[in-house]
Amino acid sequence: MARSRVGKTKRYSQGHPTGASPARARSGFTWIELLVVIAIIAILIGLLVPAVQKVRDSAARAQCMNNMKQIALACHTANDTYRRLPPQAGTFAGAYYGPLFFHLLPFIEQGNVWKQAKFLDFGAAVGQSDPNPGRTINIGFVWPTWDSVNTSQTPYKWLRQTLIPVYRCPSDFTLGDCIDWCNGDASYAGNFLVFGNRNNPTSRATVDYDGKARIKATFRDGTSNTILFAEKLARCNGTGTGGNWWMRGVYHGTNKFNGTNSPGGGDSFPADRFSSIFAGGKSVNENLVWWQPNATFTLPTSSATCDRKFASGPHDGGMNVALGDGSVRFVPISISLQTWQAALHPADGLSPSGSDWD
Repeated sequence: MARSRVGKTKRYSQGHPTGASPARARSGFTWIELLVVIAIIAILIGLLVPAVQKVRDSAARAQCMNNMKQIALACHTANDTYRRLPPQAGTFAGAYYGPLFFHLLPFIEQGNVWKQAKFLDFGAAVGQSDPNPGRTINIGFVWPTWDSVNTSQTPYKWLRQTLIPVYRCPSDFTLGDCIDWCNGDASYAGNFLVFGNRNNPTSRATVDYDGKARIKATFRDGTSNTILFAEKLARCNGTGTGGNWWMRGVYHGTNKFNGTNSPGGGDSFPADRFSSIFAGGKSVNENLVWWQPNATFTLPTSSATCDRKFASGPHDGGMNVALGDGSVRFVPISISLQTWQAALHPADGLSPSGSDWD
């Protein structure tokens, strides 16, 4: 009898519709449970993405500030070495007729790029994509022109197309939106009222692009109260095709030189609409004047809404600026015109003050 009961029990278990015990039959997720889990994951991702983006934006802004600090400190090194600051455009430290950011190359560990301005392809036409190694010669002195060749690259590239990381802000969303100089674009600009002739901010005369500035002699309002550099987007089409390129504002070369920006010459010394400049000076073409006494700076949302007459930043709420003492600060877009102009002038007897600066 006992054997019969055991056999019946076994046959009952094997005959269950699922082939397993009722407890084992209910395994895995139902469709509703799976959808709930997916919804929770989606919500968590939605919360996480803005936080990650915020961290990335913060890191990019910090890198921008670090770049500006290096550029400002480079000015101090140049001043210590030559007892003066480089000009907004002109001749400086053994280099002929170059723009500000070219002259600063040896002081941001880019001395080899600076030396490449000895090599020229005089036979190049305006808009030619690459230099011709067979025509490139060593003229024996440093003179940055449209025809300068970077012979350290293979194949040869134009010096004006050399990428300088310190001159680029990773937050600048217009980088790479270039016309023909591409890697030569930049995200910062020099204050004409410091590096040029602050007494003649609407001049395009070559002599007025060299203010012969010196630390601390020409900073009578104090280096900590004077802006050396501000951010400026690499591409700016709001008022016509323009932008910001570190080597812009040079001659085409002796074979093309005619002192104008005519189609045959292409000379833009000391500046044109692509030059790294704000707060003063007048371009050689379009009569563009960078001195705007009734405005501060802009925070455009695209290159199409950008006005190249002004300093312009890619950050929310304000702009990074580098000061004469080597420090960098974030200036709010709400800064008053009076405070902004006081910070631009190195020797007008006024110092920036107020809640938008202190």
